[in-house]
Amino acid sequence: MASVLIAIVAAVMAVKKGKASPTNGDIRQCVDLEIPVKVAIESQILAQPRVDNNIDAVDWASTMTTWSKPDPSFLGNITIKETFKINGRLCVPTIKGARSDILQLATHGVGFDKRYWDSEIKPKQYSYVEAALAQGYSIFTYDRLGVGLSSKPDAYDIVQTDVQLEILRQLTLLARSGKLISSSKKLGGSRNLDRYTPSNIIHVGHSYGSILSVGLLSTNGSLSDGAILTGFLYTNKLDQANVATWGFEFARESDRKRFGDRGSGYIVQATKSNVQISFFKKGGFEPAMLDYAEEIKQPNTITEFSTLASALGKVAVDFKGPVQFIIGEFDYGFCAGDCKGTYDIEGIKKLYPAAKDVGVHIQPGTGHGLALSLNATAGYKVSFDFLHKSGL
Repeated sequence: MASVLIAIVAAVMAVKKGKASPTNGDIRQCVDLEIPVKVAIESQILAQPRVDNNIDAVDWASTMTTWSKPDPSFLGNITIKETFKINGRLCVPTIKGARSDILQLATHGVGFDKRYWDSEIKPKQYSYVEAALAQGYSIFTYDRLGVGLSSKPDAYDIVQTDVQLEILRQLTLLARSGKLISSSKKLGGSRNLDRYTPSNIIHVGHSYGSILSVGLLSTNGSLSDGAILTGFLYTNKLDQANVATWGFEFARESDRKRFGDRGSGYIVQATKSNVQISFFKKGGFEPAMLDYAEEIKQPNTITEFSTLASALGKVAVDFKGPVQFIIGEFDYGFCAGDCKGTYDIEGIKKLYPAAKDVGVHIQPGTGHGLALSLNATAGYKVSFDFLHKSGL
């Protein structure tokens, strides 16, 4: 009886604060995991400046100019052979149906951790996890390397795109084999999911997470049965967004209490206004979500920017599923604030010659942070309808 009363009080307090714990919904059963991911890969050694303070961070951003044309000199390769701890959460619908065996594997972008997908504020309006579960899908979200509750290794030689891509590949293999839970340390949640093995995997990404998913489709396309790539699009305005305007600071100096465990090379957006520039469009969000975005913001490394091109530009010859690109009308990073008329659908289709379907959707009235915007659920519906059309 006491435990019931405690749960009721906690729920009431959450509502009073304007937040609701998404894990308490009756449509989900979840398990939190610490997943040991073994990585054996050649990473790049780059001639790039060290970022050890705010002055370094601002100078780095001003010299980089655009995220799509990083130009650090390549000095060689270094072998990375380590096991990293990746924090993740697997959620399965409480009521199993035809789609519960379809797993959506979601990779977040720069600036956030896995909470981007599962808003604690008005989850029925904003949470992608909630929306996917309501459609009957299972979903796995995780903190990328260097972010949230995952390992935070060296920012220069380790936390770069090829390593992040290998972690995504390993997580996909674990999920496909049904060993995602059995190979991990359980941190809490349901005990009923130990044998969960998906029949299909859909890769979902946002921004840099979409870029990583693109890299997976082009290098290991047979591992994916479908892809929803949000906050990313091949456009003719990739070189127009100046990185210096994003307001990066050295993470540990910017907020020692929150980011004191980040070393050299980790950067974070300094203010709530910087977060707004990158992720929101006036009229397309409520202030509470901007506050939330600032509350959950996370650092990234300068080398992730410097190496992201390695995941782009390759043809996904082995990918045979449907792929959809969905981006906000006013996306700043990929369209310099206006995405209308910026892409060539026939050119995009050439990158996915074996795909079952290739689609592009411009979400009206929305900035870069689609899951944080007022019409988030309308965008989710577009993606779900696209998947349903292909039998997923």
